[in-house]
Amino acid sequence: MLITKPVLRPKGIYILLLLLVLSSGCSVTKVVPEGKALFWGYDVKVKGENDSSKRASDMEAELSATVRPQPNASILGLRPKLAIYNAFYTEKEKGLKHWIMTKLGEPPVLFSEVDTASISQIMSNRLHNRGYFNNTVGSTATIKGKKATIDWTANIGEPYRIRKIEYTLHDSLPVHRDLEQTRAESLLKTGDPYDLETLSAERVRVDGKLKNEGYYFFSPDLLIYSADTTVGDRKVDVLLRVKNIASAKALQPYTLDDIFIFANYSVGDSLATRDTIDFQGYHYIPNENYVRAKHLLRGVFLEQDSLYTREEHLLTTKRLAAYSAYKFVNIEYKVDTVEDNSLDAFIYLTPALKKTLRAEAQMVSKSNGFTGPGINVSFQNKNAFKGSELLNVEFSGTFESYVGGRGSGEVPEGVEQEGNANLTSYELSAKASLSIPRIMSPFKLRNLRTEFAPQTRIGAGFSFLNRVGFFQMNSYSATYGYNWRPTQTVTLDATPINLQYVQLSNTTEAFDRYLVQNPYLQRSFENQFIIGSIYQLTYSTQVYEDRTNQFFDKVILDLSGNLLNGIQSVTGFPPPTDEEPRTIIGNRFSQYVLLDNDFRHYLNFGKESQLVTRLVAGAGYAYGNSVSLPYVKQFSVGGPNSIRAFRARSVGPGTYAPPEETTFSYFDQTGDIRLLGNIEYRFPIFGFFKGAVFVDAGNIWSFKEEFDDNGEILREGGVFDSKNFLNDLAVGTGFGLRVDVEFFVLRLDIGIPVQVPSLPEGERNVLRDFKGSFSGENSMVLNIAIGYPF
Repeated sequence: MLITKPVLRPKGIYILLLLLVLSSGCSVTKVVPEGKALFWGYDVKVKGENDSSKRASDMEAELSATVRPQPNASILGLRPKLAIYNAFYTEKEKGLKHWIMTKLGEPPVLFSEVDTASISQIMSNRLHNRGYFNNTVGSTATIKGKKATIDWTANIGEPYRIRKIEYTLHDSLPVHRDLEQTRAESLLKTGDPYDLETLSAERVRVDGKLKNEGYYFFSPDLLIYSADTTVGDRKVDVLLRVKNIASAKALQPYTLDDIFIFANYSVGDSLATRDTIDFQGYHYIPNENYVRAKHLLRGVFLEQDSLYTREEHLLTTKRLAAYSAYKFVNIEYKVDTVEDNSLDAFIYLTPALKKTLRAEAQMVSKSNGFTGPGINVSFQNKNAFKGSELLNVEFSGTFESYVGGRGSGEVPEGVEQEGNANLTSYELSAKASLSIPRIMSPFKLRNLRTEFAPQTRIGAGFSFLNRVGFFQMNSYSATYGYNWRPTQTVTLDATPINLQYVQLSNTTEAFDRYLVQNPYLQRSFENQFIIGSIYQLTYSTQVYEDRTNQFFDKVILDLSGNLLNGIQSVTGFPPPTDEEPRTIIGNRFSQYVLLDNDFRHYLNFGKESQLVTRLVAGAGYAYGNSVSLPYVKQFSVGGPNSIRAFRARSVGPGTYAPPEETTFSYFDQTGDIRLLGNIEYRFPIFGFFKGAVFVDAGNIWSFKEEFDDNGEILREGGVFDSKNFLNDLAVGTGFGLRVDVEFFVLRLDIGIPVQVPSLPEGERNVLRDFKGSFSGENSMVLNIAIGYPF
């Protein structure tokens, strides 16, 4: 949602100034007791001139993390939480000042709370674990006034390195043979520095390998290392062996015998196996009144008489957990009562609430600048046809007002505003979707061995849109597609059948007049079918939350009309022309190809700070049976998730400057090509308040010139020029405040225009004329939105 008038009240400005004063002007040692000092900061240096491993900087970061307590939190050299604590300090245990002091503030961290000797010992132990068996760690404290700093210095030499790795082979038990076979993938390498963390990871790796060889009762704790450092020359021999206390159960592999599936389990149910259905070697309990066995077993990868493996266990658990029909999945194993080298598996499936009805009121904010209240009613059935199919039926209605446009403030004198001055709109829609946790296909396909269940999606919908004072539009849609995650980072989405019919009706004279003046836009609004396919590939490493660098890339290929046009060509239809296009059921069908790519990189600093970059590039080309892309497929930029210094869908194309009578009306700027880049630095302020500074740049363009009936160019400067497109970019900067309470993010971004491409050359840089106002030419824009922009 975009607000074009100032909403930052004087009271809000005073509060902001007060916080700035508190952060910078108040004495940070105000409440530090006499004779005490504030723990102001520390530094850790690792000196290892003879260390060939070159790990000094890594060790400094690791040793720094051992310092406890940490100094008071600082931002850009300021300590706002400590300043708030000092400003509102009170000895009372209740009241507003006490609440602000304790909830928003932070008490001073005193130098006396830091046990330097204990921390030095911990640092020395960390160095020892990294192979620096001979190290010394010392500290020096400096106190100036009431502020104390501590410098730790660690002296290290060459680390001990692994000379030889051995595994115990003195026993004929199968576990030792299987243990030896894991060596090929060992994390321990001769010549590497001794590292306790790597040794621990190797135990976990070996345990995982043995778990996949049937050793159900084995655990990493049954493995122990012996390290011999007496071989000399800073070398160490490592021996990995099984503890002597390991039980016989832990040292033998198990196969699976009976597999029981409790398909409608509730806590407290009797575990009796009466009313059991034997289906394909499984004991299905109690019956098929909930989920049919043939559908459920597509998510079960445990097989009778097969070797127990942790891989099959986890695969089964994750696949069944993805079934909408179930809330909880649990698998237990018990040693068979007859054969002591076999396990019986018990799969307990707790059903989710099958049917739900939900109604909610909402505030709708769209990328095209319309915003307003809405209501949404949805019905869900999580097991519609006894195969864990998720049926969703949704009805919604919204009433919206347009707060976008390029201009701000009042309509200029002498400019006639087109259509309805209030620019209102309402929309009614109904849609139904069915998600099936398996591939539905005319061809028989093997069951995919992935932890994420493939989905077949079927959908249909209808919407009625009324832009008061302009037009009404009916949209019908139907889709059939598939969704599959072969790995944690890759998602494939294919919609081979994507049908859409758009019908324009009840247009006003003002809207008709505008379309007549813009034939290119008129063609994009024609009643037409979109008959084609959409393919999407998403790659994301954001599932790995502890990574410093995270990547996201989404590629979309949208095709329409090619198959139908090919069939009509083969069957003898005359070639299409702009005046006589090919039709289906009396209406033109669109023919185009569209490719869009959204790439993002997240660079994480610490726990909450991020530098996020995004590059979006897309192009759509109409050909054959179409002169232009359908209006609903054209690109636009500007708005709260795009270039935040410009109002929604107001930028471009290229350097085109729309006439004043349209800047204060509903008409958006659209194009065939889009280029958008963003850089945003996100940082914590305090509590659930986060801040951001950003720079946005981008524009849209057309592939070819657009002419009116008189041969005049409609949008001068709107065509893409590969040699000059960088000069066409709209550029904005700004800052934002986000209220992030994990499940909900309220975002307020203030955008400041830097370069306006629609202005004459030499006048496009408007930052020098910045007046800090929310009204007037090239003013700031306040964006209020839900969620992060990207």
